[in-house]
Amino acid sequence: MRVRVATAILAFALIGIAITSMGGTAALALLCAFLGGALLAVAAGWRPEAGRGPLEALANRLDSSLESIKDLQWEVRERETRYRDLLDHQDEVIARRDADGLLSFVNDAFCRTFGVNRPDVLGRPLSLPILASDAARDKGTHSASRNTRVIELATVSGPRWFLWEDFALPGNGKARSETQSVGRDVTEQREAELALARARDQALTASQAKSQFLASMSHEIRTPMNGILGMTDLLLDTKLSPEQLTYARAISTSATTLLALIDEVLDFSKVEAGKIGLRPAPFQISGTIQGVVELLAPRARDKRLEIGWFAAPDLPRTVIGDEMRIRQVLMNLVGNAIKFTEEGGVSLTAKWVPDPTHEGRTVLRFDVADTGPGVPPQALGRIFSEFEQAEQGPARRHGGTGLGLAISKKLVQAMGGEIRVDSRPGSGAIFTVELPLDVPARTPALCEAWPKPPAGERVLIVLNGQVEAGLTETLLSAIGIPAARASLQDCARIAERAAGKGEPFTALFTDKASAENGASAVIPLLACPSSQSKPRAVVTIDPSERNAYPALSEKGFTGYLVRPVRPASALTQLFAPIADIPQTEGPLDPPDSAGRSPHPAKGLTILLAEDNDINALLARTVLQKAGAAVVHARNGAEAIARVREANEAERGFDLVLMDIHMPDMDGVEAASRIRALYPAGARPGANRPPIVALTASAFTEDRASFLASGLDDYLAKPFEKTDLENILVRWLGAPPSAGAGAA
Repeated sequence: MRVRVATAILAFALIGIAITSMGGTAALALLCAFLGGALLAVAAGWRPEAGRGPLEALANRLDSSLESIKDLQWEVRERETRYRDLLDHQDEVIARRDADGLLSFVNDAFCRTFGVNRPDVLGRPLSLPILASDAARDKGTHSASRNTRVIELATVSGPRWFLWEDFALPGNGKARSETQSVGRDVTEQREAELALARARDQALTASQAKSQFLASMSHEIRTPMNGILGMTDLLLDTKLSPEQLTYARAISTSATTLLALIDEVLDFSKVEAGKIGLRPAPFQISGTIQGVVELLAPRARDKRLEIGWFAAPDLPRTVIGDEMRIRQVLMNLVGNAIKFTEEGGVSLTAKWVPDPTHEGRTVLRFDVADTGPGVPPQALGRIFSEFEQAEQGPARRHGGTGLGLAISKKLVQAMGGEIRVDSRPGSGAIFTVELPLDVPARTPALCEAWPKPPAGERVLIVLNGQVEAGLTETLLSAIGIPAARASLQDCARIAERAAGKGEPFTALFTDKASAENGASAVIPLLACPSSQSKPRAVVTIDPSERNAYPALSEKGFTGYLVRPVRPASALTQLFAPIADIPQTEGPLDPPDSAGRSPHPAKGLTILLAEDNDINALLARTVLQKAGAAVVHARNGAEAIARVREANEAERGFDLVLMDIHMPDMDGVEAASRIRALYPAGARPGANRPPIVALTASAFTEDRASFLASGLDDYLAKPFEKTDLENILVRWLGAPPSAGAGAA
């Protein structure tokens, strides 16, 4: 009976253990419940007469089960110890709260950070010593189950910043969930980020200060340079002795060189400061190339160098890009080629090529080739770096800042392109620029505007210059015209041999020197196509040699071209009907100069607002020589008064030249007040005088800023006499009978 009672007691004990273990390990609870139930069943069905055998077997099983229970309890305690050790050894501050908000666990880092003992805080609410919060750095992860914030807490080490996160722990069965908080010390990280932000702000401030300094330096340097260059030009317009003329030209050349160096340094500083903005717009690529070559042609002629250009016939007439920046890059490259070349010449070509970095895309490729000394191999790696030149040391033959190629590289990269150089010493150099430019819809190709050669044309090229000859042959080959190059000594023999084979040449393309020294002997050997009245013989001449053409015409030459030769003009002279060929051919006149009167401002009254006496003298002299009456104002307030007086006397001004930097009142405010003297909507040049900014602030953004402020035009100092005359012609044209500004 006692055994039965003991068995029942043990069964109830195991069931009790199972009940108390429901919130803990599920396996242990189930095992205890099972054993308890089994013992209870045994106790209920116990019969003493069953004997001791089954009892002993049951006792053995119970001993084994109790041993398993002890092992499970030890394993649970082991896991709890490891979990607590893991949390205690974390650097983060960790705390856990129960459903009532009372602390049920804190790790050692929590106790060390806030200087508390674990028994003193367990069972109490969590109270954080918050000193401040950083809403700007809040991570923004707020939800019902997770909340993250950046707060400053008082610790035993002083105020520290923490990234504090509260999140709910999943409940076990019916137990209510707990909340765990984890705080990570981000004080050093926050200080580093703040220091980085301060450094960034300081860099931006320094960049702004640098930009302001550059603008100020540009203005301060250009103002006296305007006086030097302008007064020198006026001096050159006077009667000078040969010695005086030499000195005056030397002053002008030196001042122009100095201004170019200053512009290069300032431009590089702008590029470095990220102040170069791109303004893509449609433009004619052949016009840009032609403008660059024709502008630099006088410099090449002064060195007795050839210069020419070619644009592939399949190029679109119009592309979209920043023409000013592309022109700047080409000017740098062609100018450098002329500078470093002593014999031969320089060529600029353009064509479409596949983009090696994007399959299916084409890029516009410019090649600037020269016959100079080439770039030494050791200089190829640094030639596009700042302040670098191929020649180094005090014995170098060419000066300069070494910034032109560095600026060009940065501009090309800003446009998404690539620039490189290919050179061997003694064999010249080829600088290549590839730009990904867009093309407007329905844009025709260049060749669509070129004359269409009749069938059967063959051209003999007799040119002394290898650059000019190569470009001419490339042009003719591009449009499918057979051409052959011949020397002056062999040209007649080659023409005669071709005629004997029944394949005569139909046109001769030569230069003045060759034409005067025997090339004209080829003309009788030329065949006349059925579509032409006579065979074509075209000669190229320098701009100063136009008066030589009548004598060449008597030798049978049918037309001439002024160097540098334009591809379209060459094809016109070679293949167009005689009636369609212009009588003269040469570089385009400067903008708005066609038909210009020697006194474009005759009868006009112009207000000049300028505080610098030398610049005022220069502008006044140029205007008076152009025929204008000039009224001078020394500041903005005086300019407003002069306009008001002229309007009251019904003799308003025709044009206002407004300096921007003046004492008391700047030019922008003065211009605004002058516009206010006229009816709203008054148009410049019609109902009120145009107001032109006359300033040494020469950056592109300065021009845009002044035009956006309400000024009508812009003239940068230093300016040439033709620049000022262009302004007069553009706005005023023929002199009106009364001032345009009469209110």
